[in-house]
Order: sequence, then C-alpha cells, then structure tokens
Amino acid sequence: MSTLVDTNVLLRRLEPGHDHYRAAVAAISRLIERGETLHIAAQSIAEFWAVATRPPAQNGLGLDIAAAASAVAEIERTFGLLLSDEAMVYRHWKRLIVERRVTGRRVFDARLVAVMLAHGVAQLLTFNAADFAGLGVAVLEPQTVR
Repeated sequence: MSTLVDTNVLLRRLEPGHDHYRAAVAAISRLIERGETLHIAAQSIAEFWAVATRPPAQNGLGLDIAAAASAVAEIERTFGLLLSDEAMVYRHWKRLIVERRVTGRRVFDARLVAVMLAHGVAQLLTFNAADFAGLGVAVLEPQTVR
C-alpha cells in the first residue's frame, strides 16, 4: 500500500522531547518494514522548512539553514519518492475545494489530498486526522500503526 507522510510526522521525527516523537519514528519504521511505499509531497517539504527554520518562540524548531538542509536531505533519503506538483494536482484540488466547500487553512490539507488523488496514493499518515475529515481519503494515525 502507498502512504503519503504528512508534515507533522516529518517534524515530530526531529523532536525527541515531543510527545509524538516515538509514535512518528515507530510508525515510519513499521511501514517501511512492511514494505509499504512512503511518499512525501513537495508542499510538505516547504511546510517542513518553514517550521524547522522558524524560531522556537514562534512555534518553530529554530534550526539554522545547514541543519534544516541536512534534515531535508535525510527526509529525501528515507522516503525517496517526492511527488510532483502538476496540472492534474491543481484540477483535483480545485474540484475538492469547491465540492467539499473547503475554506481557510484547510485548502492546504485539500492540496495534499489532491496530490494523493493525482498519484494514486491510498492513505495519509498524520497526527491531524480531523484536518482531513470529509476530504475522502483514508487516514492512518502514527500511534495506531502496529
């Protein structure tokens, strides 16, 4: 099965002191051991960079450019498959936001769903399952991966 890994899972893997750290690391390891194909979206790398380089006082990780670049390189090595943004993604996204009446910040979640639809990805690994409710995709929460 193919799984898109959400930004929050990528971020939690970098924070050993975070409550979700163990679940994020364990879920990724278990899915890889099962032979599942894990994907990341270009949007998730941009979101990751924004949080990773933002100061901790602003709810970021406070990484410098070199550390953030190293973390992105590790993500690319681990997941390998970076799903492209293309016209087909845009068409799926536009249909989703209109049909499902998506507004505000949820438009970015809908865009990840559009990436999944355009590339035939079966499920999403995320700590924020509620953010994807009603968007028509299967959601897998890291803490439930056995």
